[in-house]
Amino acid sequence: MGSADEETLRAQAEAGDLEAMIALWLALRHGPRAGEGDAWVRRAVEAGSTEAMRRLGAWCGRHDPAEQERLYLRAAEAGDRRAFSLLAHFYDKQGRRSEEEIWLRRATERGFDWSLSSRLALLLAIRGADDEAWEVCLRSDDPGGEVHQLAVSLSEEGLQEAADRWMRDAYDLGSGSAAVYYAERQERDGDLAGAERLYREAGSARSLGEFFERRGRVAEARSLLEQRGDSEEYAAFLDRHGDSGEAAAMRDRIRRDRPEVAEFEEWVTVVATVVTASALVPFVEALIGRVAEDTYDGVRSKLRKLARKLAKGDEPAESTLIVVSDPDSRLRLHMRTDATDEALAALRDVDLSGPRGALRWNPETRTWEHRHGRDIGKAE
Repeated sequence: MGSADEETLRAQAEAGDLEAMIALWLALRHGPRAGEGDAWVRRAVEAGSTEAMRRLGAWCGRHDPAEQERLYLRAAEAGDRRAFSLLAHFYDKQGRRSEEEIWLRRATERGFDWSLSSRLALLLAIRGADDEAWEVCLRSDDPGGEVHQLAVSLSEEGLQEAADRWMRDAYDLGSGSAAVYYAERQERDGDLAGAERLYREAGSARSLGEFFERRGRVAEARSLLEQRGDSEEYAAFLDRHGDSGEAAAMRDRIRRDRPEVAEFEEWVTVVATVVTASALVPFVEALIGRVAEDTYDGVRSKLRKLARKLAKGDEPAESTLIVVSDPDSRLRLHMRTDATDEALAALRDVDLSGPRGALRWNPETRTWEHRHGRDIGKAE
């Protein structure tokens, strides 16, 4: 930061501008004048800035978790809803589940940070509050999928009996993932007819095609892939079965068929795509609640967990594109699980009231842009 910029910020801070106080702290905290920067952010805290409380809390958390907790609680008590999610995350890391549950409840109230609903349902189920866990799952846009995820999480916790009960409930709710789970079990047990019936019931052409391929029914697997049209998955199938020439031609067709997004796609190499329906504003606000705290690794971890959940437990690629769709506004946010610190920080300036369509990060212009190039939010 240049001296002129610092003088401007200092004048604004002296006049009581809370954002300028925070900006001065950010500019000074890594250098020899870190103490001076700390004084400015604490001045913002005392003036009631919940943003300063959250950001300083995360900074202190590197060496003083007690101070981090105190600042988060202060922000939450002041009504900062982002702090609810941060406290839930803090108590999760501390293993303080009863306190975590309190803030998970508050964080998920009225759908503010519904990304935490799976964790809330899990804690409720672990302590035997099945009716409450059930209610949480039923509030989801996809109750069957939510219950299936709960079953998987309980299994990971070593609570297999409970996991089996919830998996049956997921199946009864029509979860395709639960149907695939039972199909795979039938296949392992040698009941191939039962497995095929369940794979078909699941409605997953991919799972059914993989079943056919494993059983040597290659023509049927190919027929399913043909019905879905050209895809990288189909091309890989052709490679596996000796049709490398056709696979290469298909990949060429795929590239040619996307001329309108070719320029945009060079910014983001999509290894795998995961799509979720969500209220976009609460999703972004909850994410920014972590971004603002300099916990960029934590944000990326959260995105990877979301990708893993939506991939039905499969380990996503390191560079996975998550498309968060808002069904009401027709706005979509394209985020990568390995998003840079700069891109995550710039989310603070994203205008979600702008044009409909896709918002993506352009590293060349350092902005979130609408598909047709309109700047949405720029990194400072």
